Amino acid sequence: MAAVTCLQKILFGPPGCGKSFHVRQIARDELGIASDSPYLIETTFHPEYGYGDFLAKLLPQSKQYQQKYTLSGVDTLKDAVIHEGTIRSTIEYNIHTGPLLKAIALAYANPKQNVLLVIDEINRGNCAQIFGDIFQLLDRNEEGRSEYGVELCQLFRDALITEMARLPASTSPLPAQKLHLPPNLSLIGTMNTSDESVYYMDTAFKRRWDFAFMPWTGQPGSPPHERQRKLLVEDSTTEWETLLERLNRHIAESFKGRNVDDKQIGLWFVKVRQTETERQAPQRQELQTLKSKLPSLIGEAAHAEWVKVFPNVELYGRDGYVKTMSAKDDFLTYGIDWPEDVSPLPSELASTLIAHIDGFLNRPLIRPEIGLETIRNKLMFFLWDNVFARDREPLFRLLRRSGMQGADPRTFGEFSSADHARMLVAGLMLDADPVKAEGE
Repeated sequence: MAAVTCLQKILFGPPGCGKSFHVRQIARDELGIASDSPYLIETTFHPEYGYGDFLAKLLPQSKQYQQKYTLSGVDTLKDAVIHEGTIRSTIEYNIHTGPLLKAIALAYANPKQNVLLVIDEINRGNCAQIFGDIFQLLDRNEEGRSEYGVELCQLFRDALITEMARLPASTSPLPAQKLHLPPNLSLIGTMNTSDESVYYMDTAFKRRWDFAFMPWTGQPGSPPHERQRKLLVEDSTTEWETLLERLNRHIAESFKGRNVDDKQIGLWFVKVRQTETERQAPQRQELQTLKSKLPSLIGEAAHAEWVKVFPNVELYGRDGYVKTMSAKDDFLTYGIDWPEDVSPLPSELASTLIAHIDGFLNRPLIRPEIGLETIRNKLMFFLWDNVFARDREPLFRLLRRSGMQGADPRTFGEFSSADHARMLVAGLMLDADPVKAEGE
């Protein structure tokens, strides 16, 4: 187990700042838990999520059975008719163990292994109701063990024992009466600062967590982060990070005198699928490697030389020459078509293959971009429905700065047209401060 004090923190920040991604980085780097590890348990709070969902509850399950009869003394019966019994239904109640007790069971069963329970959208549920008396366990001592224990009801204790019986460990580590969070169990929650339809977190609950703010820029340095920040916006030369920098500054200037952490837009607010060029990156690297080996084969016909590059090439005749077409199968494994009109002369094959590879590698690269449709359907909707829901004048000011004529939009449909999407981008990218006087 990594030498680290148990974590009990909540990551919060604007939507799209990469909180969930950062949780997995913490799990890997600080706790030694991979994203696909069984020691990483995840759950998501929502308004209907309850105490029983988090710990354990009884769930009904319907089962059917058919009544059967045994016939005895058949030797003395002349005629016997047996009718099928009636199919009857019954309802059984089974214990459904929630994520918290599953995580506790894992931690008790593996005291030398870190276990992490991740609670996404922690502020979308009623934390006081979901945690209930378990909230007392969040007080940890210096070793990371709960300062105070909690008496478990029989249902929860049975659920914990059942869960541990499923694991390769005995129930002996469990305390006889009160339950404590073990020091190898960490809890991390995530929450958006912009969510308005959420439950109130009281001070007593919040003080038991470490709150870590994540800026809209996310955590820089990783290849995915570098790709995301350099995405182009469709129909422009503007990079996504630059656009967001201008937009978040515009938001901050539009709400002077108040905290705007909850109104910022995160770098990962929208995501873009890999382009064909990006998907081909490993293949292109392999082709570059192959191409670097081919110049030594230009003018070469000897099988002994060709087999060093293409292991399955065949001999042709008795002179030790290579059979030209026998290189095809090895070449196709690189995911590229065999060139047309290949000369039968092996001495010309290398030049042909080099030219064919160059033709593939020199295709125009497709740079990933954020489409205007995505800008309209996600970004503009969030701006309209959340950020500027009470006063949309700052949005209209941007559109007017870049050429909007006539009356201001009255509906989201009018606001989110393709032309307005272009105007929004253009208005943000103008050199002048986009929040200055109306009508510019």
